[in-house]
Amino acid sequence: NNLKLENHLLSLEQKALQLQMNPHFIFNVLNGIKALGNSGKTEELNTAISQFSFLLRSILNNSRKEEISLKEEIKSLKNYLELEQSMSSKKFEYSFTISLNNIDVDEILIPTMLIQPFLENAIKHGFEIHKNGKISISFDLKKHYLHCVILDNGIGIHQSKKRKENLNHNSVALKVSKERIENIANKHSFSIDEIIEDSIIKGTKVWFKIPLKTDY
Repeated sequence: NNLKLENHLLSLEQKALQLQMNPHFIFNVLNGIKALGNSGKTEELNTAISQFSFLLRSILNNSRKEEISLKEEIKSLKNYLELEQSMSSKKFEYSFTISLNNIDVDEILIPTMLIQPFLENAIKHGFEIHKNGKISISFDLKKHYLHCVILDNGIGIHQSKKRKENLNHNSVALKVSKERIENIANKHSFSIDEIIEDSIIKGTKVWFKIPLKTDY
């Protein structure tokens, strides 16, 4: 049973790598870089190339590992978000909140390629062009578990599912991430719901927890 579980987790990690290397995202970034070059925006062009090369390098490096430090994960997520900011037609801002009870982000280990699909879903399918988007990502520790909460002010997860563009790549990516979390922790360790205030949808909340693991 342990061997089956290990093989299943390995299969999910491989799927996560394949999904994170979204060909549409790569195509859009390369087109954006080309446009920056054609318009003579040298500084923005160099920044975009540096961010893209770092992102690809971190994805490929991390794909060889089962776990990385939370510090590395946050660095990769920030790089991804900044690249999306420069390339996406949708305007948004992001923030990180970290409360780890005096444990350093270098010391906490987290499975690779776990969080990015939730951020991509918010940007691609939750945000609208005419509205400024917001994403907040928080990490905190409770009773030997690392908790992560991702909030956005988009149209809501159920509304975005109704759109045809969300039926392929990202729906599979979210399913893989959910299954990985539930295999690492348990069935009650993940939730994704719309934020509703006064019967109005205000966005989406993703929450999950995984057992705290450190490298000391």
